[in-house]
Amino acid sequence: MKNNPIASTTINKNDLIVVAGAGGFIAGSLVKYFHNQGFTNIRAIDKKPLPMWYQRTSGVESLCLDLSEKENAIKAVAGAVEVYNLAADMGGMGFIERFRVECLRSVLINTHMIEAAYRAGVNRYFLLIFSLCVTTPRCRKTRMYGR
Repeated sequence: MKNNPIASTTINKNDLIVVAGAGGFIAGSLVKYFHNQGFTNIRAIDKKPLPMWYQRTSGVESLCLDLSEKENAIKAVAGAVEVYNLAADMGGMGFIERFRVECLRSVLINTHMIEAAYRAGVNRYFLLIFSLCVTTPRCRKTRMYGR
């Protein structure tokens, strides 16, 4: 992969980059991207056990931590220069419909991570929040879809 000139001038190659949610496809790909760009100090974190991660990159510190716990968020960002938070307690629509309260834990992850990053003096913090809406027959009957 071609080197990104902006990324290479923004931080040093040995500065610590933290990627939360790294057991998933998108964050795992971000870890691999940074590694391929020549960054040597990457900490990848996910709640899932390491064997269940979508992908792992050799030479990267990979940790299994529940970031909805404040102490784990503090440990996760310690020494970091940049944090990329893609962690969330989410799943597909079936998960969201059946486990609504569990999905609210993402609020704890985001709150603890941004507070810990601020207190740790992190220079840059990126938060990716996304949601998925699948149009099931039940959804299509709502006013949202004009019916």
